[in-house]
Amino acid sequence: LAGSGIALGAHGEILADDRLRTSLADVYAVGDCASFPSARYGERLLVHHWDNALQGPRTVAANILGETPAVYDPVPYFWSEQFGRFVQYAGHHAAADRMVWRGDPAGPSWTVCWLREERLVALLAVGRPRDLAQGRRLIEAGRHMDSEALSEPARPLKDATAD
Repeated sequence: LAGSGIALGAHGEILADDRLRTSLADVYAVGDCASFPSARYGERLLVHHWDNALQGPRTVAANILGETPAVYDPVPYFWSEQFGRFVQYAGHHAAADRMVWRGDPAGPSWTVCWLREERLVALLAVGRPRDLAQGRRLIEAGRHMDSEALSEPARPLKDATAD
């Protein structure tokens, strides 16, 4: 894309705006080739996972069709299987100010949660898919968490909110 007029970032990615528009009129970019500004996290994100490519086209289609302007600001997500363990991550923990463990990381299943100002901003779940599903919704909603309740691995994440 060098010389195309499309602005590129430091990692060679396409710099998209919050509606996934590029620097060229009527050109959009989705997936792991494009970074976007996240109001949720206060920085530009470049997400290298196919889930990002699945979510972006909805935003682009809404903007092309001229519906109410659609802003792209998903909770980033990825998963992998490592050494027979299902590993899932949602959010972005760079600006977190606190970390809370749910379970023993030496065990077969556990979760670590990152909070910023007592709001859940990211989590890594190993063998705990329910934590990931509930946590992703809690991140999207910007819910305040009760850290003590959050640290109890037997308690559902959705029951560890403070508000």
